[in-house]
Amino acid sequence: MKTLKTFFLPILFLSILNTTFAQTDKTLDKIETAGKKHTTVTGSLTQVRTTASKSKTDMAGTLSYTDKSQFAINYTAPAGNRTVINGQNMLLVAKGKTQKFNLQKNQSMQNLASFLLDAMSGRVRGIASANNADYTVSESGGYITVQMKARKKAAKGYSSIRLVYRQSDFVMTEMETVEFSGVSNQYKMTDIKVNKPVDEAAFTL
Repeated sequence: MKTLKTFFLPILFLSILNTTFAQTDKTLDKIETAGKKHTTVTGSLTQVRTTASKSKTDMAGTLSYTDKSQFAINYTAPAGNRTVINGQNMLLVAKGKTQKFNLQKNQSMQNLASFLLDAMSGRVRGIASANNADYTVSESGGYITVQMKARKKAAKGYSSIRLVYRQSDFVMTEMETVEFSGVSNQYKMTDIKVNKPVDEAAFTL
């Protein structure tokens, strides 16, 4: 009997593990498939930025996204701050300083732009691959949480990423990133509208 248990337990474990992986893949497929149908997403945004020394800054504004490689956070607090992606160009405005980037010539900004666009469009596995991260998926209270953790430490990038999508339409409602430096950013979206007209002025560079 002991021999049979020793033989069957590893098989049972592998069976459970394979089922879990299959369920995870199925969930991520649903998020990505739905994301392809989201031509636009807009909403109100709150952001909490925490430094390595635990100093916190509260921020707020509006978020706009289209499937034409357009993404924008136009802040009302701090007023005037902006993060804009429009095709192969990116704009950052913070503390009165304006920076413009050609994404084809700046790999660091290209990585950031790809991450933000992938998160909005539900390309979760692409994010995990780009960040060399393992991930787990859990479902609770009408939301799907994808938790990623980097496989090894790096000089730059994210040690962990958390993405939350609502199950009703697989739109992202929360995102949290923790950098290897210790800086974290937590974003929450409310008043979300999907596939509605978006003012192109939001993406002005």
